[in-house]
Amino acid sequence: MKSKVLGSTLIIAGTTIGAGMLALPIASAGIGFGTSILLMFALWALMAYTALLMIELHQYADHSATLHTLAKQILGDKGKYIASFAMLFLFYALCAAYIAGGGGQFADRLEMVFGVSLSPTLATLIFTLIVALTVTIGTHAVDKLNRVLFTLKLIAMGSVLFLLAPNVTQGYLTSLPMQQGLIVAAIPVVFTSFGFHGSIPAIVNYLEATPKHFAKPSLLAQAFRS
Repeated sequence: MKSKVLGSTLIIAGTTIGAGMLALPIASAGIGFGTSILLMFALWALMAYTALLMIELHQYADHSATLHTLAKQILGDKGKYIASFAMLFLFYALCAAYIAGGGGQFADRLEMVFGVSLSPTLATLIFTLIVALTVTIGTHAVDKLNRVLFTLKLIAMGSVLFLLAPNVTQGYLTSLPMQQGLIVAAIPVVFTSFGFHGSIPAIVNYLEATPKHFAKPSLLAQAFRS
């Protein structure tokens, strides 16, 4: 169980900071360090609170419940359709972004490492099939693969921070460019970077969680409310 908890934690962390590692620096570059920190902290708190509310709902449902069944149980048929449409719309947007970006990266790596040149369409199709097959096998396979990828991600991020650290100056940290409209453009990027809620039902099912497993999250949710 402890191994599953660790793997589930890494899945949530990987979902949260996956695309955000690239998107957040670009989105926040024009609004300054201090404003970026405040914006990210505020949206993290919002997304963490809503995630805890989802965990609360899972206390009153079977561990295999999906977002669809949770919405039907709590909100009824009308709420079920609204919630399902909203989640499908979000998942479509996220999948389109990941497939487009991942397919391009996959093609570049194939050509760089193996000297194989593929068309963007074919590379994107192969990338999508590989990811789809991994996900289809089950959460356990995703867990194992994610542990390897997350470790590599941490190594890469640590290396980048080590190389960039000498270039960090007080002037960069205290400057507030606040170019017109950039803070508005940064909000949806930061918001989606902390969006891991679609993974919660799969994680609960993977852990075969029961109400006693939600005791600590419940206390945290009460703390947020107070």
